[in-house]
Amino acid sequence: MFSRKKKPCSSDLPQRRACLSAGFTLLEVMVAVTLIAIALVTLIGAQSQSVAIATGSRFDAMASLLAQWKLTELSLQDFAQLNSDTGNFGEEYPHFFWKAEVRELAEDETGIKGARDLLKAVDVTISVDQDKTQTYTVRTIVYKKPAGQGADAQ
Repeated sequence: MFSRKKKPCSSDLPQRRACLSAGFTLLEVMVAVTLIAIALVTLIGAQSQSVAIATGSRFDAMASLLAQWKLTELSLQDFAQLNSDTGNFGEEYPHFFWKAEVRELAEDETGIKGARDLLKAVDVTISVDQDKTQTYTVRTIVYKKPAGQGADAQ
């Protein structure tokens, strides 16, 4: 094994100062550690925020597809059979739940005269069981076809 011997400081004053000031002081090391700690905390916070945004985006994408699916199912029902209901999406999406709220629109809400019993507002809300604060709601208006055009439909 090799060992390095430290050279003794010279008695010449300028060289002696250079020899004694070699290395870092405790204050310099503490400042450097503090700056690294601040940078790491900032980076970890940014990473945490990006994970939260990605999770929210994934929920929004999935919930919008599931809401569209449920709205399609509801639009296939007869106008008279549209009622409020709740449920889940089965084994395919076990953590997602839906809630459909159906209400008839009155003439004063729509501004359409003679539209009584012809329009219904359907609100479909998608939620996930782990986090009740994450919800996605879609609203659509369903109308009853006039009497001369066949069966009730959207």
